[in-house]
Amino acid sequence: MRTEAHTALLGARPDTDRAHRLEAELGALQARIAQLALALRAPLETAADVERILQRPPTPPVAVERRQEGSGLNYRGPERRASHLWDELRALLVLRWQLCSRLAGTVGAPATQHLLQAAGDQLQRKGFNKTPPGMAL
Repeated sequence: MRTEAHTALLGARPDTDRAHRLEAELGALQARIAQLALALRAPLETAADVERILQRPPTPPVAVERRQEGSGLNYRGPERRASHLWDELRALLVLRWQLCSRLAGTVGAPATQHLLQAAGDQLQRKGFNKTPPGMAL
């Protein structure tokens, strides 16, 4: 499906699938962010919510591998898994911001906004009720 973003990105070369690829990649990135936000019950409704996630301290490294015998002291169970999910969410938010910033600098803000909208529409087709808050930059 060709959108205005495709035309804006490709100009007179609609046969190129560059815009479609970018739309799919943004959609996949936003889908994973939405999944993590739902799993962690992390609101992404305001800039303050996103900032709070970005300011979370990273997971401390594991000093002793828990699979080794007698090393259960450093294993925190489900808390460690949740901590890794928070780290992933934070990293993906930064990645999305960098990607959109570079896209806006390359193809312009309107084309980037169209790509974000198309990716949001793709999320709706995958079963999300609406574009998750905080997804539009």
